[in-house]
Amino acid sequence: MLPPLLIAQLSDPHVGTGPAFLDGRMDTLAALRTAVAHVLALRPQPDLVLLTGDLTEHGRAEEYAAVAEVLSALPMPVYAVPGNHDDPAVARHALPRCMPVAADAPDGACCYQVAHAGLQLVALDTVVPRQSHGALHDAQLAWLARTLDACRGAPVLLFMHHPPLPTGIEAMDACSLLSGADALAALLRGHGAVQGLLCGHLHRPVQMQFGGAPLHVAPSVAHQIALDLRPGAPLRARLEPPQVSLHRWSAQLGLCTHASYVGDFGPAVPL
Repeated sequence: MLPPLLIAQLSDPHVGTGPAFLDGRMDTLAALRTAVAHVLALRPQPDLVLLTGDLTEHGRAEEYAAVAEVLSALPMPVYAVPGNHDDPAVARHALPRCMPVAADAPDGACCYQVAHAGLQLVALDTVVPRQSHGALHDAQLAWLARTLDACRGAPVLLFMHHPPLPTGIEAMDACSLLSGADALAALLRGHGAVQGLLCGHLHRPVQMQFGGAPLHVAPSVAHQIALDLRPGAPLRARLEPPQVSLHRWSAQLGLCTHASYVGDFGPAVPL
């Protein structure tokens, strides 16, 4: 029997926001460094790390160079998908080990599948160039159908940037996955062994069900979006404690997700 697989999910670091961001109270590069140090200090250490998009703020080569330098401290496999703030082509060039794009990926999209300890990891690229919302068009969905068919009978974990369901935060729902969600859900149900779908973009921790599988939206390792479910609420940021989502997966029990807060909260004490 294989031991449980530990997966750390980091999301939305937005490296490159600049010193004036949020009145100088948020250094996103420093926040990513702190999150990586947090992952390295976890015991046991995660078996792999997933990054669910918006690695950078502007998609510039120098921003990805900074991200690559920080991620180089991680000894375990690291896999990433782009977000709407990223430039997928620049990201793939700068982070080749994190984005092993499949040879048959549609239109150069950052789609790929890798296996780890009995779990098939499938990355989907939801980026619409120069737009904040996401989409899965026919070519990506056809690639996913082929990939899931090739993984028939094996457990699968999908990860992508844009959440496919509304959450009640209207300003973010307006720029979530606006095309392809129904077809994606049907593919997940049809496979029958999808363990979960991991997303970012929202800058909040959210749990839902989608296509018969758990859907987890990870918070940012930097700044969060204020939780405001009032209709028409404006989009605002808050410096809530950043988190790393820690997923414990086993073939027997499936996916169990923990929130691991990044910060110095003092030592654990006996009860």
